[in-house]
Amino acid sequence: MIIQAGFDLELLARPLIVQEGKLRPRLVVIGLDAEMQLESIRVVSESFEGSLKPFQDAILEHPDLEGTKYFAIAHAGIWVEDDYFDEQPILAEAKQLSGIAKERGLHMIGHFGLDDTGYMSNGPHSYFDQYSLGDDLPSTMTHWVHSRFGRCE
Repeated sequence: MIIQAGFDLELLARPLIVQEGKLRPRLVVIGLDAEMQLESIRVVSESFEGSLKPFQDAILEHPDLEGTKYFAIAHAGIWVEDDYFDEQPILAEAKQLSGIAKERGLHMIGHFGLDDTGYMSNGPHSYFDQYSLGDDLPSTMTHWVHSRFGRCE
């Protein structure tokens, strides 16, 4: 399964976080290989309370990340969207996690907060090929190459 977009990641994480209409306090990591193929998906914590710091090592040092180049995190709870968006602790912690991951050769491509009505993303919502994420991502939209819809006219 090739993961092409942020919404693909959210759809993978949602059943682990929202079950039978109830929000579970979970933190989930989704690992992708160098070709953006799904490598792993796992629950890191069953008791996520809004901080990533206690789980940084569990996220980055788990054996399931063998063969993983890209990863995303998803957790119960969304953040407030306001003028101080980037100063919120959960977003600062995600930024720090992304930096540590980069030092270890991993690239964090998504951060999702989910609740029972929807989700928020501090990263790409749509196709990764359409975002500048710093690294060259493999092309995941090869099916558009020969399509008349793949060209702007």
